[in-house]
Amino acid sequence: MKASKTGIKTDVSVDITWNDNGTVTFRNQRFWYFQPERSNGSLSDNITTINPIIATIAYTVRNDRMMLKFLVDMVLRVYHTNMFATANASAWLFDGVRDPILEFVGKIPSLPYTIPFDRFGWFYKRNGSIDADGLFNINTGSTDFRKLGQMERWQNSNSSVFREQCGLIQGSAGELWNLQKDQQEISIFAADLCTHITLPFSGKVVKHGIEGVEYSANDSLFDNGYKYPNQACYCDEVRDRNCMPAGSFNVSACKYGAPAFVSLPHMLGMGPYYPSKIKGLNPIPKHNFRMSIEPVTGMPLAISAQLQANALVRHIPGISLNNQLPDPDTLLPMFWFREDIEVDGEYVDFAKAALGVRFGLPYGLYAFIIIGIALIVSGVYKIRRFAMPQMKETDNDVSKKFLRDHAR
Repeated sequence: MKASKTGIKTDVSVDITWNDNGTVTFRNQRFWYFQPERSNGSLSDNITTINPIIATIAYTVRNDRMMLKFLVDMVLRVYHTNMFATANASAWLFDGVRDPILEFVGKIPSLPYTIPFDRFGWFYKRNGSIDADGLFNINTGSTDFRKLGQMERWQNSNSSVFREQCGLIQGSAGELWNLQKDQQEISIFAADLCTHITLPFSGKVVKHGIEGVEYSANDSLFDNGYKYPNQACYCDEVRDRNCMPAGSFNVSACKYGAPAFVSLPHMLGMGPYYPSKIKGLNPIPKHNFRMSIEPVTGMPLAISAQLQANALVRHIPGISLNNQLPDPDTLLPMFWFREDIEVDGEYVDFAKAALGVRFGLPYGLYAFIIIGIALIVSGVYKIRRFAMPQMKETDNDVSKKFLRDHAR
């Protein structure tokens, strides 16, 4: 079943603290509002897909001993007869899907991952949460304006779950930009990925009469070192089959060990191995990730942020419940989303006013200089034209009087 659900998302910065070191700390609070009139179907529509909980448990124990896998399979079959689950769209997205396995797993001590949820939902407990995105610390630019809006720390750390430079907290939080002249790329920190993404310069654009520069994803996005060696740190140091082909990004370490992989919608830009196994994909340039910025004010003009969540389902020897897909190595699309933002109304007027002041100020200064020079020239001319003859006549009278006095 293919259905699109449309809504409005609002972001609010809360718990704002201005620090003495030129940074500001805050949390993001996000709200999603469903818009049925713009959607294909309703939130009550039932959707059948693989059970992410079964896939996650199988993925977590994939490298453990066979005896443990057999035991896990027996426990899973106590609660389920197959690896599929049906729930309505609202449950899959926000309300959460109940599963007795989660209750059982929650009672097992010493698991490699702490599961803080009693249900599964892609955005479960995120609507209105101030903790879901974590704690941000960004530079205000007060000590170095070139660092305006740049991430300094996330979750009180300057590194994330990835190794080496791939785990460094960097890039903009997305709200504030200070573009340098002819800047060739920008980086955006994405909390959902626990890392930053880089968008190269792709051209100039005009939005509502305002000129801007556009940055779009290329084949470096979600590359794991195949084409760009500096991104090899997104895989383990010893590269194996868990290091996915370019175009798919492993976020399992960022998502409590779930076999979650991110790509562009319809697996745009990915090699053919996984997309060839899925029917109905139609990747087009419209699915790319792009952002437009007004370079003087640093104000974002338009954002088309779109990503796809996929689940990696591989046959795991010993866990037969997980091995029900016909292909033993499938990257299964779960859903994809697009956030379209474009400035309008008062923001357009504000940008034009700011740019008017910026570009008009030099001409105003030039005008004042010209007026000043004109006044000086006019003053000199009047002095030479009117005052100088009078001074000469006065000097002549004084000289004549002096000569008469001495002649006596």
